Amino acid sequence: MLTGPSLAFSLIGVIYLVYIFSVLSRKLGSVTKMRPFYRGFYVAIGLIGLALVSSWLLLTARITPDLLPVAWRDETLYLVVFNATLAVAVTLSLVLAWRYWGWLFKERGR
Repeated sequence: MLTGPSLAFSLIGVIYLVYIFSVLSRKLGSVTKMRPFYRGFYVAIGLIGLALVSSWLLLTARITPDLLPVAWRDETLYLVVFNATLAVAVTLSLVLAWRYWGWLFKERGR
């Protein structure tokens, strides 16, 4: 139960990190005339925000199970709403970051 606030702060940190990637990728994309793939970072930020809100709701459901519907106490809901949402957001961010910044790894080998 004590991990709830630390989970929230860590997800806020991930949102900030993805936002920094979106700003830097937008600037790099405007210089290199790339298509605006950086907008996917904002989708990832929204998904991480959804995971943040759902983590608080699911933590509330575990602390006070009598006040909430039975469906909120199911572990499948936690898996779908929190874990799957966070996994999709991180995967999307990784693909987009590789799309914009993958050339750095190619240049390093030369």
